[in-house]
Amino acid sequence: MHRQNISEDDSMARAIVTYSRGWHTLAICRSLGRAGIEVHCGEEVPFAPAFFSKYCTSHFEYPSVSEQPDEFVDLLLKKVKELKPEDDEPYVLMPVHKETWLIAKHRERFEPYVSVPLTSYENLELTNDKGRLAVLAEELGIKLPGTRQFMDLADVYREVPNMQFPVFLKMRAGAAGVGLKKCDTPEELTSSFSEFVSGYGLQPEEYPLVQDFIPGEDYCYTTLYDHGRKVASMTYHNVRAFPRGTGAGALRETVDLPEADAAASKLLSHLGWHGMAQLDFRQGEDGQVYLIEVNPRFFGGLPQAIASNVDYPQLLFRIASGETVETPDVDYSARTEAPVVGLIATLDEIAHDETLWNRFQVARDKMVAQGDESEHQGKLRPLLSALRQAANPADLKAYFHQMFDKHSGTIDDVLQSDDPEPVLGVLFPVALALRKGKLSMGVLSDEKELTDTRPQQQRFRDLIRHPTWRTIWLTALLYAVCVFATNADLTRDNVGWIIGLPMRLAELMFGNAVDLDKGTISGALRYTGYHILNLSWLYVLAATLLRGRPHKPTAT
Repeated sequence: MHRQNISEDDSMARAIVTYSRGWHTLAICRSLGRAGIEVHCGEEVPFAPAFFSKYCTSHFEYPSVSEQPDEFVDLLLKKVKELKPEDDEPYVLMPVHKETWLIAKHRERFEPYVSVPLTSYENLELTNDKGRLAVLAEELGIKLPGTRQFMDLADVYREVPNMQFPVFLKMRAGAAGVGLKKCDTPEELTSSFSEFVSGYGLQPEEYPLVQDFIPGEDYCYTTLYDHGRKVASMTYHNVRAFPRGTGAGALRETVDLPEADAAASKLLSHLGWHGMAQLDFRQGEDGQVYLIEVNPRFFGGLPQAIASNVDYPQLLFRIASGETVETPDVDYSARTEAPVVGLIATLDEIAHDETLWNRFQVARDKMVAQGDESEHQGKLRPLLSALRQAANPADLKAYFHQMFDKHSGTIDDVLQSDDPEPVLGVLFPVALALRKGKLSMGVLSDEKELTDTRPQQQRFRDLIRHPTWRTIWLTALLYAVCVFATNADLTRDNVGWIIGLPMRLAELMFGNAVDLDKGTISGALRYTGYHILNLSWLYVLAATLLRGRPHKPTAT
């Protein structure tokens, strides 16, 4: 990763960005770099995606924001001083993730040297606390799902009869789906509440919130303010997310949701907001829009905003440099996709598609019903008929075409022709795992997690060691997806290229299966090895997708 050295004579606009592990940070780096702005990237571990970008002029490592906050601030301030231009060229510090709070808290130490386009520390603390946000929203007449705040587990037990399930259990501060759990029963709520309190080491004033579940669709409203004046806004919808329901967006589209704009404007104008903000809303089945939470920083779907002509990094840089910025027009035609994650999200949706599973359940039930009588050829016919109906090639082809058609024409967050090297950022999780000793969503996003994750790990091992009918059916289904995606014109050069990687690895090891001479012993062995490798990968993928899915034991 060779990057040019910065001399004292260089004279151009500069920016420092943090949290270079984030793919949205890569989007910031590319946006500013393409505008001719010099970008310097920081992260606590090497091999961060933005480090590989040609638009990253230099990069540096800093201490852990969570574990060494004082050391982080000291080192970042040192870098700010080192990189400060000698002239009056624009110079902006853009924090991206949880370091935003630290920098806002120590703003007076940074501002003599660099512009810090952040709202006040008080605003950050207020909006990040979902409990305080709920109180303020109610005062302003902004609708939220019913939210309960408890300071004693006994109060939870007393209130349970008045709740309608499912409900969400939420940490007062959290991101990336960490500290969030959907509880379907009173028993699950009370046990999870206790786990949150002990696992996160919470004091009574930090106890999690219990929020009503509103059936509907989630929307991400994004906006930029200049000292209380709205400069730009756009709303996007996650067509697919991973993990489903609570994870980050994997496939996105831009939409118009005026109710969200009205609610967000009321809140942020009241606070005299400055800088970036992203607000989560849910539109209920009755059309009512509910505020879920506020993220006072850059957001994971930033590539979607940039593709929609709302280039927040450039707009924020210009505001921080003292410019007056005009509101851009939103392009509603753009769609973006996170590579690999988008594919996994699609496979995850297929794996949890009850309509699809029910077709195979019929065949499975008939197979069990046959029992020891299956030796009678006549009684096999209903089973074979059910299998043919469940695996109807025409039906499955139409189903897969519908599922993967949504990936057609999307803009890739990472793979871009003028800057291909950041794909090497896949090495970052390895470096992070070596540094932290484990790898999880909390570690990847630098969010605090529950201390005990053994139940999920045990579930995954069970699926590997003791196959269930769902695992077997999903493996077969993934094989069909693999064949479809690597051969159909619609998916061959995008999704098919990704899902076909194990096939290409198998070909390197065993030769091209199509060209093998299967009539010889050597050819037959290599052909067998080809399929064993491919099916083994699909089996592990199936177990991964089904991990944590409720298991219904078969009655005996």
